[in-house]
Amino acid sequence: MGRPPDALPLLDIGLFATMSRFIGETIWRAAMSERVHDAVFWRATAALCLVLATSSFMNISAFPLFDHVFTYARDISVLVNAACLVAVALVASFRSSSLDSRVVNIAAIAILAVGSSGIAASFALQSPWLLVVSSCAVSAARGWVSVVVGVSLSRFSIPVIAQIVTLAFLGNCAFGYVAWLFPTSIGLLAFFAAPIAALLLAHSIAKPVFAEVQSSDSPADIAITQPSSFLALGSQLFVCLFFFRVAFGFSLRFGEVNGAPLGDFFSIVPVGVLTIATIASSGKLMKSDLLAQVSVLFVLAGFFAATISAPWAYAASASLLSCGNALFDVVGWVVLAAVGTRNVRASVATIAWGRGVSALGSIVGAAIGVWASAASLTHPVAVQLATGGLVLGFAAYALIGLKNFSFIDTIKGVTKVVDIWSINIEEASRVTLEQACSAIANRVSLTPREREVFEMLARGRDSFYIQERLTVSRNTVKAHVKHIYAKLDIHTHQELLDIVELEMAS
Repeated sequence: MGRPPDALPLLDIGLFATMSRFIGETIWRAAMSERVHDAVFWRATAALCLVLATSSFMNISAFPLFDHVFTYARDISVLVNAACLVAVALVASFRSSSLDSRVVNIAAIAILAVGSSGIAASFALQSPWLLVVSSCAVSAARGWVSVVVGVSLSRFSIPVIAQIVTLAFLGNCAFGYVAWLFPTSIGLLAFFAAPIAALLLAHSIAKPVFAEVQSSDSPADIAITQPSSFLALGSQLFVCLFFFRVAFGFSLRFGEVNGAPLGDFFSIVPVGVLTIATIASSGKLMKSDLLAQVSVLFVLAGFFAATISAPWAYAASASLLSCGNALFDVVGWVVLAAVGTRNVRASVATIAWGRGVSALGSIVGAAIGVWASAASLTHPVAVQLATGGLVLGFAAYALIGLKNFSFIDTIKGVTKVVDIWSINIEEASRVTLEQACSAIANRVSLTPREREVFEMLARGRDSFYIQERLTVSRNTVKAHVKHIYAKLDIHTHQELLDIVELEMAS
């Protein structure tokens, strides 16, 4: 069974082949020859490409088949995917010792195999309940796969991460055309097989990171005394991911044909240009903030095109929104992995939370897109007003919400965790340390309880020790640390130690 003719993208196969060959040759001449024997690099690239391609095959090949059995199964499964990612993020943040990646990897492969068989059987039996159960199981396992692949990227330097991500997105563009031009059955098989292949490629690369996360204290506890080592769950980065994925969800469902999104050929152009620039510069020309601004322009243009009453408006809107989302998704993957590089112990929680928030944004955008498509024939003015509201809201967020936000600063703002056993200040005599702490406390007017907490921090104590020693709650310790840092005008535990060492030296 093939793609419906009216849903095929408008493209010239010869032009696509010529562009693909040009991009490939340019990338190879620029820098890829030096990585031809780097197996880990290519495994990580292939794994991320397969994760991205899974979404393409799902939206283009699998989801249209859901509509023949139970259309709401697609929305339920995406919601379960988001819930799984959020659950992983919370476990990694608050109970990281219970996160055994080996057990979860085995379970994920088994669930993907059984769930895929269940989805295929539900199509044959026309069984809604089997489709819902199987698709939800596959979506949950896919969520875990995306975390493993994202964590594997944190093993590389930031410039290398930029190269991996851009190459993976370029490969995903090619897979998108496979999904459009080949029979639906091939796309469905690829949807089943791609996440398993991605997990097999990435699990060994990510294994050391998961081991470190599991063996260390949970990020939520470490963040009490070292808040700058981890991104808060309400960080502006995650808000950005949510809003841009709203645009992505809208582009998938606005003007869809037979349950499939409108074909998009043009996103390969900005992605191809970005890939060439990134590879040619060995990843050093990846300007996250500039890319985000360019993606905002594409998204605004896409929403604006949706308000135009013309035959080409739906296709133009989908293409522009897809271009904007593709560029920002590149930024999102690079930034999430880069944060993990800066602090490995934060990588699992950061990537899982980021992808979970993105999935929630897709659900919201898809709901708006479905409503807009259904109402466009009966209430065109209402659709134009609603789309205009999206344009205004998105522009307001870009101008006001992102005014003082920088992706680069967000990455640099994450600091490495300072381990208790690496602190040299313990070598000092007790009297000298107490004198230094007392002098600093007097200078910044610390309260008696803050002085106690400050001295324990200066000795490298963690939040558990402080809670037990002072018989206070976790939130009380967190409040004291926040006040101490504010009075000292610092942001990290390392800065506190440096201040104390400097005082002792003087």
